[in-house]
Amino acid sequence: MKPLASRTERRPAWRRVAAGALVSLAFVPLMASAQYIMEFAQTYAAPTSNFISNTFLNQEALINATRPDAPRSTARLAALGAPQVERSATELAQAAPAAQRARLEKIYVQLMPGYQQLERKLGWPAEDVAGAMAALLAGNYMAMTGTELSDEAVSAAGNQLRASASVQRMLGQLSAADRRRLYEQCAMLGTFMALANKTSQQQPANVVANLRQSARENLRVVLGNAADNLRFSPQGIQLQ
Repeated sequence: MKPLASRTERRPAWRRVAAGALVSLAFVPLMASAQYIMEFAQTYAAPTSNFISNTFLNQEALINATRPDAPRSTARLAALGAPQVERSATELAQAAPAAQRARLEKIYVQLMPGYQQLERKLGWPAEDVAGAMAALLAGNYMAMTGTELSDEAVSAAGNQLRASASVQRMLGQLSAADRRRLYEQCAMLGTFMALANKTSQQQPANVVANLRQSARENLRVVLGNAADNLRFSPQGIQLQ
């Protein structure tokens, strides 16, 4: 039998970082945190924020980015505003009942360091909005399908969106502060849903079904009906 460390190193970064992010939730016991993430994700139909929903009202930007003949751009992406992790977490937690929001905000804040570790493992630039958008899609895709994605596929998705002329135009229409909000909220929600999927393995069938539907609704916010055709490959995102 090979050493445990060797086997761990070959796990996808999504799984390694997810475990690390959960461990970082030191303010509550590990299993209680995991259970709470699952309870929230499977209870509320679409735990996304109004800001994310409004940003992707024009769903064609992402849809166009996935086409084989999509126009590409080598321009540098516009800069982000100053970090506002607490505000982003507060906005994202508004999907929860008032009595649960403070707890969920803390979880979202705690997820950001784990997500930024993921950025580095996937070779993305630091604070990369396109990568965070890919993470949002990937985390919800895994929760919707109950599958794990390879590092190669997730990394390619971020690179694909970063090079997309339509995505760059969309981001260019946002203020620097709103690009920061989009980066943080996509990163938080994508990581959250990836963790919910990981936690779902021991859940009853009806709970898992609710999680799958929750993730599907999140994807429909940004992709519309095309969400049902979402696929990931070593070349990036495909809408079959």
